[in-house]
Amino acid sequence: MEIIVFLIFLAMLASFELIWYRRHAVDKISLDVSFSKDVANYGEIIEVIEVAENNKRLPLPFIILKFETTPVIEFQDMTNTSLSDLLYREDMLSMKPFSRHTRRIKAKCTRRGYYSFSRVNVSTSDLLLIEKLTREFPADASITILPEKIECDDLTTLLSVTFSDVMTRRTLLTDPFAFAGIREYQPFDPMKNVNWTATARTGELMVNQCASTATRQVTIFLNLEYYNPKHSRSLLETAISITYSYICELSSKGIASAVFTNGRDRLSGDPVVFDMDTSYNDIGRRGIELARIDLDQDVLPFEALIEEYLSSTGTDDFIVVISPRRDDAFKVMIQDLQALRKNSTWVIPCYRDYKEIPGDIRGVMRWEVSGHD
Repeated sequence: MEIIVFLIFLAMLASFELIWYRRHAVDKISLDVSFSKDVANYGEIIEVIEVAENNKRLPLPFIILKFETTPVIEFQDMTNTSLSDLLYREDMLSMKPFSRHTRRIKAKCTRRGYYSFSRVNVSTSDLLLIEKLTREFPADASITILPEKIECDDLTTLLSVTFSDVMTRRTLLTDPFAFAGIREYQPFDPMKNVNWTATARTGELMVNQCASTATRQVTIFLNLEYYNPKHSRSLLETAISITYSYICELSSKGIASAVFTNGRDRLSGDPVVFDMDTSYNDIGRRGIELARIDLDQDVLPFEALIEEYLSSTGTDDFIVVISPRRDDAFKVMIQDLQALRKNSTWVIPCYRDYKEIPGDIRGVMRWEVSGHD
């Protein structure tokens, strides 16, 4: 009889414990999973930060912190992590009353884009491990991974072509406030241009040379239409990286650039375009917008992009088209563009096995990429 009473007491105690935990176990629990920074460079090591708090007197014998994110965020320690279409992370611990847990997980940014956590939740149990209790939390943290900055001979070649073009297009007028150097005096030089300090140093008449009033600026058209029937994206990503690397170098040299793309912003759905600007401080904003280009969305046809934005460019602008698409119809569009803007170059990101360079189109540059689709 005593055993029966004792068992009934245990059953009642277990039932009470279960009901109590069922009502209060996930109350006053908070879980925040965030990135250590909002914007990161391609290849940068960041941290994913877990912060869990138990703000009540009830202890939790075990608690499982779960979140799902893109596999682009590559954890350095894959313990408690599984990978499929998403990256699933589970960390188990116990929490005392009014306790706080913080864990920092190092991760590498392996691809351009805008990413967030798909799901964040907490699972726990009662003291007797009878029932599993779960609560989901808002997953509002996000990170923007900038495009890769490329440093290679092809970029050096493109910059050389650019500098050659923008420096040779000059007007007959010069800007007296734009200093370009010192040279020997010529009979047609006015005396007001004589640099007396340089003259005294060299023993010959030397004059200040003023720069041209011509504005140096570059307009880039980035085409993100598919370049093969398989709808591959590797060269499209390369084209975005080329654009980002190119405008970074132009800004560092003080050359204004505008960018028009037919790729759409992941958040707004609008085509990504940048007005003419020389400010290096603006590169951060441009990089973020290039990073947010969503290749899953339908792009604006390149022909429509040219029709809409070419008229807003200067007739003396150096035009650079960056496009892995290279079929016959696209070549015709390039020829039509060059008929309107003679100072233009077409950069073709391609693999090593692509040997054909359009001979009937001037200013074509082959940007070789290792690998294949």
